[in-house]
Amino acid sequence: MPTRFELTARERLGDALFRYMQGQPADALGNEPDANQQALRRFRLLPRVLQGNESIDTQISLHQQNWSAPIGVGAFAGDRIFHDEGVLPIARACKRLQLPLVISEESVTTLEQIGAEYDRCWLQLRAAGDVGRINALIDQAAQAGFKNIVLTVLAPVHPVAGLQPGGFSIGDALKQRGWHTIGGTQPGVAPLPAFPVWRWQEIDEVAAHCANHQLPLWLKGVLHHDDAAQAAQHGVSGVIASNIGLRQSARWATPVDQLPDLQAVTRLPLLLDGGVRCGSDAVVARCLGASLSLSVRPIISALVAGGESAVFDLLSGWINEVTAISHWCGVSDMAALNGSFITEERH
Repeated sequence: MPTRFELTARERLGDALFRYMQGQPADALGNEPDANQQALRRFRLLPRVLQGNESIDTQISLHQQNWSAPIGVGAFAGDRIFHDEGVLPIARACKRLQLPLVISEESVTTLEQIGAEYDRCWLQLRAAGDVGRINALIDQAAQAGFKNIVLTVLAPVHPVAGLQPGGFSIGDALKQRGWHTIGGTQPGVAPLPAFPVWRWQEIDEVAAHCANHQLPLWLKGVLHHDDAAQAAQHGVSGVIASNIGLRQSARWATPVDQLPDLQAVTRLPLLLDGGVRCGSDAVVARCLGASLSLSVRPIISALVAGGESAVFDLLSGWINEVTAISHWCGVSDMAALNGSFITEERH
């Protein structure tokens, strides 16, 4: 079943751009269901209505930054391809709701424009190329008022033409329009290596630069427990379990399935990126150990279908779901949610 706003978004975007947004990789088998979404839907919640709780606080705190609910909007490239104002309507909706918004370095809208609308955004950078390039963008983000840096070590870049998600090249589409991104100076997407030769030494350098600006650094694209175990030793503030929406390959493990392994080896806060389609998904992720869940595709569909008002309605509805379901689980705050509130379906 299409999620809310999807049918309208598909009609307005056309099949090629819609498939890119959905992110189906070349090795997916036909209309293979989204594995990230399926992984979350395996879990069922256990209500506990006899606890006598009179109220529920859905707020969470990450590195002394408070957010209204365990939900955030993830990053996506080429924002102005999807809406004339780019990501700005989402920024305004997130500001009204006090939710985190992650901005891709492959956005067309400038950091200054975004920061002027909402100065609590996070900037996502690709761990590729020269560290100096990364640090210069961190400087710009700090000046624009951004509050966190996300470094993705598993960017969906492909060395062979035609392997882009859905077979659509966002770089070519931007180039045709003469648009450059935050991270680039020429039309299109900044040309960076598909297989960046980065090691923990480069992470050390970026983490130190973030620390100079008092910006927490989140490492995204982590699925292996050995990587999570080492992150804290290298100045990383948190880990985002993500397979980048399965945009490279349908064979990556799902972040939902890897959360227990990651949680077992690190005390850093964990975020979940991938498969979140409603408020109850965020509750399940919280029970599995994710402090906050990021979602992208439903929000892009809402942006395309109805701009800021549609994005606001979607996200506020999710917050209402989190509120109601958590209350029915018998907890008074998000920290009380844990594995005892879920059961896994087995077939």
